[in-house]
Amino acid sequence: MTNRQDRDSNAELLRIICILIILLHHFCVHALYPEVLQLNLYDFNWDSRFLLFIHAFLYIGVNCFILISGWYGIKPKWRSFLNLYLIYAFYNLLHPIKHIFKALLLDNEFVLPYSVHDIIVRTLLPFSHGHLWFMDCYIGLFLTAPLLNAAIEHLNKQQHRYVLILLTIANVYLGDFWTMELINSSGFSLANFVYLYLIGSYLHKYISKETIDSNRWRWFIAYIVFGCLWGVCSMTTAYKDIALFHVPHWHAFTYNNLLILLTAVSFFLFMMSWHFKSRFVNYMAASTLGVYMLNEGVVKYGFLIPFAHQYQPIVQLALWFGTAIAFFIVAIGVDQVRILLSKPFWCLYDKYTKSHWQK
Repeated sequence: MTNRQDRDSNAELLRIICILIILLHHFCVHALYPEVLQLNLYDFNWDSRFLLFIHAFLYIGVNCFILISGWYGIKPKWRSFLNLYLIYAFYNLLHPIKHIFKALLLDNEFVLPYSVHDIIVRTLLPFSHGHLWFMDCYIGLFLTAPLLNAAIEHLNKQQHRYVLILLTIANVYLGDFWTMELINSSGFSLANFVYLYLIGSYLHKYISKETIDSNRWRWFIAYIVFGCLWGVCSMTTAYKDIALFHVPHWHAFTYNNLLILLTAVSFFLFMMSWHFKSRFVNYMAASTLGVYMLNEGVVKYGFLIPFAHQYQPIVQLALWFGTAIAFFIVAIGVDQVRILLSKPFWCLYDKYTKSHWQK
């Protein structure tokens, strides 16, 4: 249960990489190349097909985030809970503010997408009215962490392994392969977060530092191999007229897809094999959740849709990468404003809250 300040910066750098590839994925499938998400590439150019192939390398961000949580462990405290609450509330409130500024800048008639009552409810009750799947699942993981931590502490290696085998059958075989909705059909669920959390804790407890470090490049090769396998399966499924190579029960964009899980774990172990400390990296990584919230909860993707398939493939890909990096930098700045605005609250909290409540 390591405090973030005590972590090596490799984990924090992994968080930065994860949010960047999440941005790349979102910008790709929701704006610039929406056909990739449909796995229907008969009439599209090489750039769309190429993007589908490499998407396994971009679809591991969420899984790696939760593996980090499992590796270090979530230790629920009032301060951590309030911090999540304030982040969620801030970005929920920022959404209607965005519409106000948009109306003023464009000199349009101001129309809010929802009522004042809805704005108040979404701000004061963000966990139940925020409607962001990642945050909903993460707060569920946060609240169940004490139970999971107690189980992890009392399980031996063999028992922990058995639990992972059973959860793999439930999440991967029944959930992903047979698409059982009530179990975990897509990985967009608390069940998958719990599964990843237990994988991360197992890797931390039972895979030695020496083993991880000495196999660094093997992890990277495994990451490439599993990613390429995902790309091949996705491409052959996209061309359903080639019946010989059609992959049955293939669900490409699911977080509990076996190849996606193996790709994420391989990349995670590769990143955890490096060891360095950087105040700058830790500083930037502290705002990664804010970057996600600004992207998914406030800005969305409408500003990129007019640029879909408007340029030559190389220019289009450069636009894709450049926009993600520019958005990341701007979002870090916005989150620093949030941190600055929240400082008076934390000063009062530290001054008047008794130590036993903080624990």
